[in-house]
Amino acid sequence: MRSLPARLALLLTLLSCASGAFRVHASTVLEMPFADILAHAELVFEGHVRDRESHRASDGLVYTTVHFDVLDVVKGDFRGSVLALSFLGGEVDGQHLQVTDMVMPEVGETGFYFVETLTRAQVNPLVGWSQGHFLVETQADGRAGVLTATHAPVLGLPQPDLPVSVQGMGVSSKGVAKGVVVTQALVAPAVARALSPEQFKAAVRAMLEVDEQ
Repeated sequence: MRSLPARLALLLTLLSCASGAFRVHASTVLEMPFADILAHAELVFEGHVRDRESHRASDGLVYTTVHFDVLDVVKGDFRGSVLALSFLGGEVDGQHLQVTDMVMPEVGETGFYFVETLTRAQVNPLVGWSQGHFLVETQADGRAGVLTATHAPVLGLPQPDLPVSVQGMGVSSKGVAKGVVVTQALVAPAVARALSPEQFKAAVRAMLEVDEQ
């Protein structure tokens, strides 16, 4: 879902006048191949969430602006140290707007973020929503590992020289891009095999190099 339809915006504005809290059921977010997530991202960066703040925009809807400290740029041309991204939803003056399946970055988290565009307003600025949102968490042994937005350890990314299978395309996303190898069991052996941030960045950059050839 890349933009908010005008009818939905009008409906939400009317609802905000009648209720202090409501939920938006967004259009279905489809599963995407990881290669497409990367291709459609204008910017891919490693960052740390310093804060977030909800506000009411000129369209009458509530948005939450998330501020990131940019630690490393993996793809794209961004030279600043702080980046602000806005997500539909939040709470202002006792009025709460929640978008189903929306996972906003939390204050204090570190992760990798695949941003679709830096110039257009989006319901969710991340490509494929949670599919373009990865976490970096330090484990008990002090080793950092990459997890999906739903906290599943990422064990591998698609090989850059292999074609993407279209089997299963058109199905609803469960928050993990097609081709990303994960385990749902948060047990010590699985976490230990999660890609490190450096391994994750190296795999993404390898895919970008193949695309450029």
